Amino acid sequence: MAKSKAAESATALSNQIDGTVTSCDSAGNLITDIPNDSVAGLVGDESVSIKFGPHETFGIHIQDHGQPDATLVASLGNEGFVMIEIVGISVSDMLGIKPGVNVQVAWS
Repeated sequence: MAKSKAAESATALSNQIDGTVTSCDSAGNLITDIPNDSVAGLVGDESVSIKFGPHETFGIHIQDHGQPDATLVASLGNEGFVMIEIVGISVSDMLGIKPGVNVQVAWS
């Protein structure tokens, strides 16, 4: 199986992973091509920055994060890739983000 763009760009010496929004699920959540495995060690670190288009959120959460409604959250998606959502709201509709938008996960 071919490596995703995100997996190819991550190295042991980097502190950044670049990827892309590949799809939107039925709830309007953004699915990226950044594998959960590549960021699993960053879960809970609120200094992690996730930028997509002109927007940014901080921290990567577990799937069942329990964040309140209307919170912008990046999490380990159940499809195996990082997911970006606004809890209870379609992030795709609210922010106008569609597949093809670049995503950057960065940490120090």
